[in-house]
Amino acid sequence: MRLLTVILAAALLAPIVASAQIKQTPGSKILVTACDAHRHTAAEAHPWIDPYGAWHYHTFPYQDAFLTISYANQASINATEIDFGLVARGWLIAVARDVGAFSPGVAIDHEFVVSPEIFPIGTALPYCAVMRVKYADGSIWVNPTPPSS
Repeated sequence: MRLLTVILAAALLAPIVASAQIKQTPGSKILVTACDAHRHTAAEAHPWIDPYGAWHYHTFPYQDAFLTISYANQASINATEIDFGLVARGWLIAVARDVGAFSPGVAIDHEFVVSPEIFPIGTALPYCAVMRVKYADGSIWVNPTPPSS
């Protein structure tokens, strides 16, 4: 009886665990581990990146929305630019570009300012699609099936 209970519990929880997985962009060689669109209060502060790629180290503008993306480069060479798209309800609703030297296997956690017009996102789970990756050797990968805007 106890074994049957464990099997039934595992069967019921399996879809929940599967749905918690983060959607990936096939072929990008970028593993997205977190994608979170949110707002901050005016009193909060930590580094963030504006739409022009400039870093800021002061409190957040209260009128803006933010997109936190955690990811790792899984290619064999450094990535130098990565364009992400926030997709909700099947539509591209925001974009962010990360510029730097992203070594293979290194966890990156960056926060970007995006338009507050993305809210409300709704009940559909948004995800961060990789739109384009530029590598240190000059090669570029472009998403062959980008989300619609």
